Amino acid sequence: MLDRSKLPRDLWVRMTWAPQEGSEPDERPIVLITDRRRWMIGLIPAVLGILLLSALFLARAPVVLLLLPIAIAIAAARYGAGGQAGYYEVKEDGSLGDFLGRKVPPGLSQMRRSKS
Repeated sequence: MLDRSKLPRDLWVRMTWAPQEGSEPDERPIVLITDRRRWMIGLIPAVLGILLLSALFLARAPVVLLLLPIAIAIAAARYGAGGQAGYYEVKEDGSLGDFLGRKVPPGLSQMRRSKS
């Protein structure tokens, strides 16, 4: 499994998947990693954008003004989900292996999931 001492401090392991018993020997565990710093930086403007959207909606502002906080929240969420975030294979030595992408890799549903 993943050795957390080999991870940079700003990366956060959200979920781990291990191969099922009796699977192929070349199958490796997979982890979902989030870039903690980017996530926190993106969270603040996203929440502020949602609060501004709510305030403008309650004040019955024109629809055009509602687009600005929506754009802020979307941009902040995209920033927070970026960086080194995504699915990675785990190497034999417990470090991060190949980057599999940000979308769910195929075959993940056949693996055992554990929250990290």
